[in-house]
Amino acid sequence: MLNGRLSTQVGAVFFVSIALLVSMMSWLQYRSLTEELPAQIEHEAQQHTEIISESIANNVLYKKSFPLWNQMKKTMERFNSDPLIQMDSFAVVDEHNRVLAHSDTLNHPLLSSLKLGEAQLAWNENTLTVVTPVLHPLNSRYLGSLAISFEASAIEYKLDQARDEFLLFLLLAFVLSSILALGIRQRVAQPLKELKALSSLVGTGGLDSSAFHAKPKELRELADSMQASDDAIVGKSREIKQLATVIEQADELVILTDLDGIIQYVNPTFERISGFSSQEAIGKTPNIVKSGEHDQGYYTRMWDALLEGKAWRDDFKNRRKDGSIYQVTQTIFPIKSDDVIVGFAAVQRDVTQTRLVEEKLHHTDRVESLGVLAGGIAHDFNNLLTAILGNSALALKKLDQTSPAISHIESIEAASHSAADLCRQMLAYSGKGKFIVKPVNLTTLVEQMSKLIEVSIAKSVVMKYQLLEPLPMVDADVAQIQQIVLNLMTNASEAIGENSGIITLATGVMHAESRYLYGSIGDDHLDEGRYVYLEVSDTGCGMDAETQKKIFDPFFTTKFTGRGLGMSAMLGIVKGHKGAMRIYSEKGQGTTIRVLLPESANQKWLEKDDVSTPVLQHSGLALVIDDEESVREVAEAMLEDMGYQVLKACDGIEGLAAYRERCDEIGIVLLDMTMPRMNGEECFRQLRQIDPDVCVLLSSGYNEQEATSRFAGKGLAGFIQKPYTPQQLSEKIDAIKTG
Repeated sequence: MLNGRLSTQVGAVFFVSIALLVSMMSWLQYRSLTEELPAQIEHEAQQHTEIISESIANNVLYKKSFPLWNQMKKTMERFNSDPLIQMDSFAVVDEHNRVLAHSDTLNHPLLSSLKLGEAQLAWNENTLTVVTPVLHPLNSRYLGSLAISFEASAIEYKLDQARDEFLLFLLLAFVLSSILALGIRQRVAQPLKELKALSSLVGTGGLDSSAFHAKPKELRELADSMQASDDAIVGKSREIKQLATVIEQADELVILTDLDGIIQYVNPTFERISGFSSQEAIGKTPNIVKSGEHDQGYYTRMWDALLEGKAWRDDFKNRRKDGSIYQVTQTIFPIKSDDVIVGFAAVQRDVTQTRLVEEKLHHTDRVESLGVLAGGIAHDFNNLLTAILGNSALALKKLDQTSPAISHIESIEAASHSAADLCRQMLAYSGKGKFIVKPVNLTTLVEQMSKLIEVSIAKSVVMKYQLLEPLPMVDADVAQIQQIVLNLMTNASEAIGENSGIITLATGVMHAESRYLYGSIGDDHLDEGRYVYLEVSDTGCGMDAETQKKIFDPFFTTKFTGRGLGMSAMLGIVKGHKGAMRIYSEKGQGTTIRVLLPESANQKWLEKDDVSTPVLQHSGLALVIDDEESVREVAEAMLEDMGYQVLKACDGIEGLAAYRERCDEIGIVLLDMTMPRMNGEECFRQLRQIDPDVCVLLSSGYNEQEATSRFAGKGLAGFIQKPYTPQQLSEKIDAIKTG
């Protein structure tokens, strides 16, 4: 019934209420009747009995039985017309208890003995018997007794009447309840049914309360309230949908947890980056992406801040489903309801690639800083070596072949050439070295170095070769590539140490995709394509992740006697060859280093005759402009040996002044690139203004490409790199003059 219609419920409640009220009133009436009617009947019966007793006193006194019986019969007939009380029987006895008159003459004949007892009232069901004495009318002497039995039919009548009234009232209540229920159904239930249909549209945006404007005020206000709720819910739903769309489409990872840290929601970006689906993540804790890179103290500080209601911001490392690490910058903050924390939200941005780029840039900055230092030192050394080699060559030329000084000068030359090689390595590290580039077959190069390789490694190490033949050519400087091979072999041997181990040297060719190259170390703008590789693997101690991050840092070394320039210098060489390096290593599992060099467009090995040509004689006036006095002096000697007269200038300003004075006589200008006050570039520009046909041979401790890049198309006659010998200077001048 509680789930039934409102009209039925109201009607039932009304009916039950009326029924209870009527029942209560009927019960009270019934109780009143059951208590008052017997007393009323007793009172009337006793009065009637006493009156009758007085009226029959003479007949009893004189023992007139028949008149007495006749009188009582008439009295009985008179009583039977009373609806309240009726006489049922009577008995009259004298003072000796002998019957004088009885309504039942058959069973109680005249003068038969019948003891009535003293005055009394006695009920037997609905029959009331009243016994009263008959007294002498004059002296009140006891003459006998009168007993009358009254039938109290009024009690049943009154009770039946009360019951009929109760049923009538119940029927009336039922009729009224039905009418009320019908009215409620029409006036209340039907509008409520319409309101119910209207309420089902709340939040859909399709609710229209205008149909209720003609309804009663209360219903109209309720419908308008629903309309307002619908508008508000639709507006909020739109905002929530927009917010949900933003979260779903955001590039940031979004994670929501409850107060216990159990994940309740993750957005698609979390699924894409972490590799965990929402089904796998929801119901778990964020430990599913825990990287192990942060100590317990970190988490303690974080939770302390969050539980205090503060936001937590930092960089953080997580682990993907496949085990790889990704780095995020994150903000975690508590979610509050009524100022009580009910959960937590984390918004994370994947900065893995950004951090890799920053790390590369940081490393590049360090390497470039050292490169600037190394390049500057090499440049200055090349100036010194120019003087040493030039003077040594001139001395050897002038000495008698039997002179004991020749061997010493040759030793000076050999040491100077070694120093020049060192300078070339330093310039290679700085990216400013001069590479003698030609097509090179790495397999052939390794085979030619096999003897040198085997004496460079420990005797306990087994050497294995996996050389591909035929192998495409690469454009490379042979000396620099040899240096890379020896450095890699030395490092591999030292990683194995005194233990037994295996070093494998392999060559091959592969197609390198952009993604593969991006994960390599080297030039940041390598093109996808075919690359020849040189790979060295060892079974040594290996490197942990922290060591791998530092091996290309300048001066970093794990060797007690190491100088820390090995890997960083190699990286400079590889970058200079437009190549890259990849490292695979685990602690205790050995190391593999692969050097990738782009395949050469020219697949023929170009050999150049290294036969020296005699120094040709020249004439005329030459101008040497250099800030190093030793270089000016040796250049003067070399040029004079060729037949030139020489003018010298210590910088660009002095050189311009000298050239203005004798420009018609000067046949060639030997111009240094780096000088104080006015550098070689500005000096060359102003020389060209004086004489557009001026013949300038540029000299520098840096490589030709680095030094001449700003002179392209401006009429530079030639370039010679320091240190140079008289032979090399002569060949350059001859090439200019004959070209």
